[in-house]
Amino acid sequence: MGNDDYEQQIDIIKTAVGRIFATAQTEEEVCTLERSICNEIMYLAAIAQSELVKPDGGWDRFGR
Repeated sequence: MGNDDYEQQIDIIKTAVGRIFATAQTEEEVCTLERSICNEIMYLAAIAQSELVKPDGGWDRFGR
C-alpha cells in the first residue's frame, strides 16, 4: 500500500470513528465505543495476518 493510499484510508477511518463518537452522550459511552472499535480492529487484523501466513492447502480443522 502506498503512503497516499494509506493516508486516504486513515482519513476515511478517522471520519467514520468521529461520527461514531459523536453519537455518545457520556464519557462512559465514548469509552465503551472505543473498546468496541479497538476489538473490531484487532479482530480484522488477526484475520488479515492469518491470511498472510495461511498454508497453501489452507488451515486444517485445528488451525494448523
